[in-house]
Amino acid sequence: MKNILSSKWNLSVNALAVFIGCVIASLFINPSKSYILGALIGSLVLVLVNISYVLYNKNGEKSK
Repeated sequence: MKNILSSKWNLSVNALAVFIGCVIASLFINPSKSYILGALIGSLVLVLVNISYVLYNKNGEKSK
């Protein structure tokens, strides 16, 4: 678990955790499709930002 949390995919793991937390909270408080859809879109945006960050750094690295 420490490996995943300190990896370059940390933002994606956190986005997944936030989405799961939002779905669980939504089910307890007030089940709403729009709330879950908003959490899904927000998490997907974070994952896409993380993918672009990882790919940008991968291409920008200098070979040793």
